Amino acid sequence: MSEDLVISYPPPEEFTDADFERMMLTRESYTEMRDERIERERHAPRVGEMAPDFTVERLSIDKSKIGGSFTLSETRGRPVALIFGSYT
Repeated sequence: MSEDLVISYPPPEEFTDADFERMMLTRESYTEMRDERIERERHAPRVGEMAPDFTVERLSIDKSKIGGSFTLSETRGRPVALIFGSYT
């Protein structure tokens, strides 16, 4: 079985004031961001687990809606590559 990918968020005590300045964060904003990410990752699927089902609207190459949708569960048993990104 694959080993889970573990992303570590060091506690704020491990950073100096210069580190926070370089990251353009305050100690408080880093702590808030760290806590949010740790909580979000508690609910994320682990390596080897089945991905949660979802449905998305299909878009054309120029990003306009073309009708139809894609539902992950409809591809069960076939390899699927997903690329998530943003047009912003």
